[in-house]
Amino acid sequence: MRKTGVQKLAFLSIILLIILIFAGAIVRVTGSGLGCPDWPTCWGELVPPTSIEQVDEAYLEEKLPRFKKSAKRFGRDPDEITVAKLLEEYDPVQTWIEFTNRLLALPVLLANFLLMIVCILTVLQGQGAENTRTFLVGGILSFLLVIISALTGIVVVASGLRSGVVTIHMALAFLQLFVLTYLYWGGIRPTTARAHVAGASRPQVMILLVCVMLEWAMGSQIREVTDKLMMERGIGSRGTWIDEISGSLIYLIHRSFSWSILIAALWLGYKSKWSGFVPRLVLGLVFSLMVMGLILSTSGIHAVVQVLHVGAAGALVAAVYYWWLAAKPMNEGGSRG
Repeated sequence: MRKTGVQKLAFLSIILLIILIFAGAIVRVTGSGLGCPDWPTCWGELVPPTSIEQVDEAYLEEKLPRFKKSAKRFGRDPDEITVAKLLEEYDPVQTWIEFTNRLLALPVLLANFLLMIVCILTVLQGQGAENTRTFLVGGILSFLLVIISALTGIVVVASGLRSGVVTIHMALAFLQLFVLTYLYWGGIRPTTARAHVAGASRPQVMILLVCVMLEWAMGSQIREVTDKLMMERGIGSRGTWIDEISGSLIYLIHRSFSWSILIAALWLGYKSKWSGFVPRLVLGLVFSLMVMGLILSTSGIHAVVQVLHVGAAGALVAAVYYWWLAAKPMNEGGSRG
């Protein structure tokens, strides 16, 4: 079945967003969130410096009052913000990791802008008469979420990587995944039937979706703890983090709750007779995440695995939500797709 322009751009936006989620995870596990103390420039430059000798101290002096004001607004001690402190924290690797993360946000912004334009044009041309709300609300909301996420990124820097703000920043990305996935599923031609996954009903798939989101929420709480440990003790202490969190109730629930996700995925896959790509993709992602979780619990929160874990979680959210959309309503049949 030929995809519409809306579906193609929505799918492209999903891929770009998941790549950005991976990049954001790299920023987080390497402690590079403050690699650029300013925004949208980085150390006052469109292309950041590669050595401390290239840092413009006059720029830092000029912007220092603004840095202090922003820090105070978002709960950070403004007395911590000094030129000497900023120069002391300069790290070329962390600077370029954060800068690359920002660069990867540009294709996401462009793709979602084009998606919004195509959605609006589709409605104006009368090609989406039966899907007007899907096109208009979805296209506009997706682009607005990109803007809001970018603004939240400014707050993340200004607040000194406050844990709650970082989690909100990630939650916005996951919310955008929901919107883009809905557009990919619903952005069809008026004469085309929406794709269906046979077998499980929407209420049944919703069980899995709720479990996945609960697991993500608990994982976010654990990441906040590891962020705090990294800021207090440095990245070099990563090997001891698992000892710090393994006894916490949220970690124990998070670790055990993953089995409920696996059981739900197996049950839904069985009901679908494993027909179609979506049930197999979901099971593969769930199994991969469980293996990664096992490695994380035994390897001292390995950085590479932690990045893969976050990115795969984003892909799982999109896949399960698509399954829910494509599942048949209760007591209603559906064609396989």
